[in-house]
Amino acid sequence: MQRHGILKQFGLQSEKLELLSPANLHLMVAERQVDIGFAGFTTMATARSEGKDLIVVHGVFSPVNMVFVAKDSPIRSLRDLKGRKLGVFGGPGSTTFVFLAVLAKKWNGIDLFREVELVSAPATALIELLDRGEVDAALLGTTESIRMFAQQRYRVLLDLSDEYKAHQGGRAPAHVTVATSEQFARANPDIVRDYLKAYEATVAYIRVHPEVWGEYAKSINVEDAEEIRLLQEKMLPNIVDSWDDDQIAVQKDYLNLVHEIVGDSVLKAVPNDLIRNEYNP
Repeated sequence: MQRHGILKQFGLQSEKLELLSPANLHLMVAERQVDIGFAGFTTMATARSEGKDLIVVHGVFSPVNMVFVAKDSPIRSLRDLKGRKLGVFGGPGSTTFVFLAVLAKKWNGIDLFREVELVSAPATALIELLDRGEVDAALLGTTESIRMFAQQRYRVLLDLSDEYKAHQGGRAPAHVTVATSEQFARANPDIVRDYLKAYEATVAYIRVHPEVWGEYAKSINVEDAEEIRLLQEKMLPNIVDSWDDDQIAVQKDYLNLVHEIVGDSVLKAVPNDLIRNEYNP
């Protein structure tokens, strides 16, 4: 949105703030250090359920993450991870791991919190651990998932979004969303609405200008042509174009699953007023 001047097209000026830990964004929004930004969906839901002044006003994309095992591994499904070591790039509290835990318990009959030994480490370190056989499987970040898939160094045990879509009618929830504080949104509804206009215009631009994938890949240090192709192939179908009733229903169903399956350790109660559509363009 910034690089191609789309924010400016809608009269918006932004101060980009880089965060080493995106999970802390809800704290920065709640403390008015950030007005609006991308944030993990379950993290926002947890914060809202704890009384923080946060709302979700749009989806961004559903997971492109994958779980990998060695090519000769006897592990054929998530059920086979029982009693084994699973590497997790964001830790057990991350939005992506919670997504995987829901898939595991709901459709694979295994509780990753209780029946698997979790090993938290950066994705690059997990690849090394998988190489050495020190973990039996690894949930990797977006970039690392694309790279390992392209290089075919390991076997894909599970693609998170594909698995969810297979069980839930072909649509997956956005695990990354646009979040803001309720106070900011009420005081500046036009700014929030214009930001969402800019976001949807950006998605439309991406869909007709495939060259942006090369630009984006370069920004995250991906230069291999096959990895760039797969980045586009995997991410494009998972981008959320519109915040319609159907997508909101998917988001609500997912939160109910998180509460039902993962329970109090992540989401003690599903907040009824987290997801908003009154700022839709």
